[in-house]
Amino acid sequence: MNGDDKEVQKKIFEKFYRVPTGNIHDIKGFGLGLSYVKAVVEKHHGWIEVDSEPGKGSTFEVFIPHS
Repeated sequence: MNGDDKEVQKKIFEKFYRVPTGNIHDIKGFGLGLSYVKAVVEKHHGWIEVDSEPGKGSTFEVFIPHS
């Protein structure tokens, strides 16, 4: 993800979602990675957040509480 808008940020953790990149056919992946990360983090009673700005990039923060 390279600094996508807020609508895309809401969807990136959905299973099989891939960020639209126009008419490019060399994109790899199935859109599962971030949904798996979110599932694992939530199993540990944590959460994941994304902060993204178009043209600047994205930062992901993962919070897992200490037992």
